[in-house]
Amino acid sequence: MSGSPIEPGVIASTESFIRRFCILPDAAYLPLALWAVATHLPDAFDAFPYIALLSPAKRCGKTRVFEVLELLTSKAWHGTSATSAALFRMMEDVPTLLLDEVEALGNSKPSESAQAVLAVLNAGHRKGATIPRCDGPEHKVRHFPVYGPKAFAAIGTLPDTLADRCIHVTMQRKTPSQTVDRFLQGRAKDDAEPVRESLVEWAKAYQESVRCAYENMADLKFLSDRDADLWMPLFAVCTVAEPERLDELQRCAVALSGAKAAGDVEDSLPLKLLADVQKVWPMGADRMPTATMLQRLKEITESPWGAHDLSASRLSVMLRPFGVVSRQIRNGRETGKGYLRASLDEAFSRYLPQKGELPETSETTRVNIGDNDDFRAETLP
Repeated sequence: MSGSPIEPGVIASTESFIRRFCILPDAAYLPLALWAVATHLPDAFDAFPYIALLSPAKRCGKTRVFEVLELLTSKAWHGTSATSAALFRMMEDVPTLLLDEVEALGNSKPSESAQAVLAVLNAGHRKGATIPRCDGPEHKVRHFPVYGPKAFAAIGTLPDTLADRCIHVTMQRKTPSQTVDRFLQGRAKDDAEPVRESLVEWAKAYQESVRCAYENMADLKFLSDRDADLWMPLFAVCTVAEPERLDELQRCAVALSGAKAAGDVEDSLPLKLLADVQKVWPMGADRMPTATMLQRLKEITESPWGAHDLSASRLSVMLRPFGVVSRQIRNGRETGKGYLRASLDEAFSRYLPQKGELPETSETTRVNIGDNDDFRAETLP
């Protein structure tokens, strides 16, 4: 199916409704609107991206975003403290789960119940995914489907396995100059109804077009493989609904994925070390003595390496998993242990965000415009 959408501006109207009540990073409004539409046609995709609303403290607007999404998404359930048994039984109907206050899942030593919930959530982003459970008085093994749209709100971070399946939106408290409409449940529900009805009708009419766009999409070369999998459904919806906004969506994807990659580096001490080694490496140098590297690492402002009492042996242990090993090198007239740039370049390219993947600033309201225009919409048959 081709042609103009039956409801012109269906994405724009969804985005406008979200903007009425929510303060988000600029790069998040369009993706969140597309995600809301995509929840009405999950069968069009092989995998469905999760959304992670993360904040450094309370009162950053995460719950408000969920209250708004509850009015727009398919079969929405917004709540907290769901058990694993409740989750896998709920998922049979493929609802949109909006799970608030999931900080407990990110504990370094999660409880047994939290681990069970995490197992269900980890499995559920791939179409056809099931988990086996004993069911009924005879305890027969039954495979429960767990695929479907899910979003999480948490203070801090999520477990790595879950975070890897998410498009991350970092929330901040609004400033005095940022204003939104007061959210009154009854009035908001009435205002959302025509928007939601247009989403439902559009999804019914254009599901096959979206599926076709998804299956025939060119590689999103400006994203990593994992992030490309997450973003493909949103690009498929945009291709059909508002193709003139694909370049804008690319900028949003680069910005949000870059911020996520930066967070990944910060949350992993070995990755943080690798990033800091890249930072202190002398321009144009092909080698660096271990002693020099240790000194420069400890001189980084607010670096953890002084507090960790980083030694040559500890440095070697932390870099070894990346395939980086020290060796005897000649530095002028002296010979001693050190590292070659050639042995680090592969690790840098594999594990650290490359140029163009990070936003210009850590502020959540900035968007990295980027220069990459590899993505091109293809005309649907």
